[in-house]
Amino acid sequence: MHSIIYIVGLVVVILAVLSFFGLRR
Repeated sequence: MHSIIYIVGLVVVILAVLSFFGLRR
C-alpha cells in the first residue's frame, strides 16, 4: 500500500511540475 501511495504522490508532483513549466511558457 505504501508503494502505491508513493507512486501516486510522485505522479502528482510530476504533473504539478509539468503544468508549472507549461504555464511559464
